[in-house]
Amino acid sequence: MDISANLISAATIWPSWVLLAIVAFRAIMTAPWARLTEPDSTHVYFGAIVALMVLWQLNTGTIVGNHFHFLGATTLFLMFGWQFALFAISLLVLSNTLLTATGGETLALNILLMGALPIGISRALLWLTQRHLPANFFIYIFLNAFLAAALSLFTVGMTGHVILSMNDALSHTQPLSEFIIVVIMMSMPEGTLNGILMTGTVLYKPEWVSTFHDRKYFGPKT
Repeated sequence: MDISANLISAATIWPSWVLLAIVAFRAIMTAPWARLTEPDSTHVYFGAIVALMVLWQLNTGTIVGNHFHFLGATTLFLMFGWQFALFAISLLVLSNTLLTATGGETLALNILLMGALPIGISRALLWLTQRHLPANFFIYIFLNAFLAAALSLFTVGMTGHVILSMNDALSHTQPLSEFIIVVIMMSMPEGTLNGILMTGTVLYKPEWVSTFHDRKYFGPKT
């Protein structure tokens, strides 16, 4: 959900830049940079960014000047970890800002909304499942890929709605219940596509997924 700069006040914009600076600093300091030196890691990482860059241009809907599209934040997190996922989303938001009329003032807000927020939800759900549920392939796919992605997009949509409401930028002709239905309808394809992508990746290229380990989920090879 890209929020246009002309809909947001300075009182919302400036705190978002401060918060992004804090999150970005922590990501830079804790990122496992050595991972980029592993075979094919750099190619897979930037290939994923380019693929998402194309998908982000396929808007699924527009509400009050804000564009809904496939996020892919959950897949990025599961494959590359939260730091590299945040860097990727930042590049995607920057690219999207340059290609659309969103406005650079809300760049930080959109990175937090479409990057830090869904990545945080996906990270929390992964931690909960690893701590309280058995290491099971189907749990990983349905909860950490499908559900996490669907829940993330739903939360992004509702958070964006709250931000727009606080800035008096919403159309009063559209009831909240109708907006929720639209966001739910968009969340299901998000979860499905993330689930399909992660299923194929962990089955055929598990070494590309930093949060998935063969021995843990499938047991030792015989």
